[in-house]
Amino acid sequence: MNVDDQLNDPAFFATDRYYALFDRLRAEDPVHWTTSPDGRGYWSVFKHADFKHILNEPELYSSEREGVMPAVDAEMSAVAKQAMGVGENVLTIDPPRHGEMRKVVSEPFLPRALAAAEARTRTLIGGIFDGLPADGEIDLVTDLAVRIPMAVICDILDLPEGDWDKLLGWGKMAIGGSDPEYRQGTAAETVSQGYQLLYDYSLRTASARRGCPFADPLTALANATVGGRPMTPSEIAHNGTQLMLAGFETTRNAFSGGVLALLENPDQMALLREDPKRLRLGVEEFVRWSDPVISLMRTATRDTELRGRRIRAGDRVMLWFPSANRDEEVFDQPYRFDITRHPNLHVGFGGGPHFCLGGPLAKLEIRLAMEELLERYDGLEITGPVERVQSSFVGGLKHLPVRLRQRTARASAG
Repeated sequence: MNVDDQLNDPAFFATDRYYALFDRLRAEDPVHWTTSPDGRGYWSVFKHADFKHILNEPELYSSEREGVMPAVDAEMSAVAKQAMGVGENVLTIDPPRHGEMRKVVSEPFLPRALAAAEARTRTLIGGIFDGLPADGEIDLVTDLAVRIPMAVICDILDLPEGDWDKLLGWGKMAIGGSDPEYRQGTAAETVSQGYQLLYDYSLRTASARRGCPFADPLTALANATVGGRPMTPSEIAHNGTQLMLAGFETTRNAFSGGVLALLENPDQMALLREDPKRLRLGVEEFVRWSDPVISLMRTATRDTELRGRRIRAGDRVMLWFPSANRDEEVFDQPYRFDITRHPNLHVGFGGGPHFCLGGPLAKLEIRLAMEELLERYDGLEITGPVERVQSSFVGGLKHLPVRLRQRTARASAG
């Protein structure tokens, strides 16, 4: 399999072989023309500095022209643009409209709101831990990591608990449609169906809240005015869908990937147990290390040049996040997992105007979840194969079987 075939293959990213490939391309061909199944090709970008440039130049590198999902075969490309609502949600629109629409839903994700809600968030996370065995085996991904962000974002959106599991299932289809475990039909059909189910749910829920006083982001969307007009039903539904998907995925992937890294680096786990306050820095390393996002796409709006490569208007540009987050020009010993790393200039939450709205929430969730884990358990042990999602879009673990060992003090108290 040649380089381009590897970059176009979602299954390749369920392995750890892509790190060596990215290292080589960063050194030898950091702006690499990549052929693709749809015949159009795209530019692959691997350097941290180029990420910062592209993410901070939305008028030159557009999220709106063709969206952000790495859809590089003809069927998936058509489906992704329609399913994601390109041009109708905060992820896939450009400034200045982007800022106005983002403001509609931003309130619960601002630092002051997160600080006020920390006790509530801690209670939700504690309740999920209460459902785990004191000692015994669990799948840390399916039994814990996916349930934490699901509970928190659904609570923020005021969605009934009876709906949470089906929303999570639809999210797996929308984001992980390339993975055989989530697939229903072709990958494109799975993505389309997942997005459609979330779209219909978001629209139905938000429509029922029209005219209600503000209480949550879905209510805000239902009653918002953007550009001097009410938001359209499609804009409301696509933004509601995006809030759910973003809420489900990033925390799950960074938390589970960070826990795996701690289990593989016991010296770092010992540092956390010695002083849990190190978590505030450690969470940043969780995000850098765990690759919660594999790639995002932009489209050039005019002819330009990057590292001597001529990029023409309409060319697609793919940003490979694991590569930027291991760029040796930015990170000392990039393949060392170091919870004390400072500064930690990772791009795990993107950058520029599209910096992840839920990034501060994700960091809060990871910190609180790790505090619970350290408080409740003396140790964890991997008991079976670790499986990664087959996706070139959103990365992360699919299964992480572990054995829990309750802390002695808790066992005695019980």
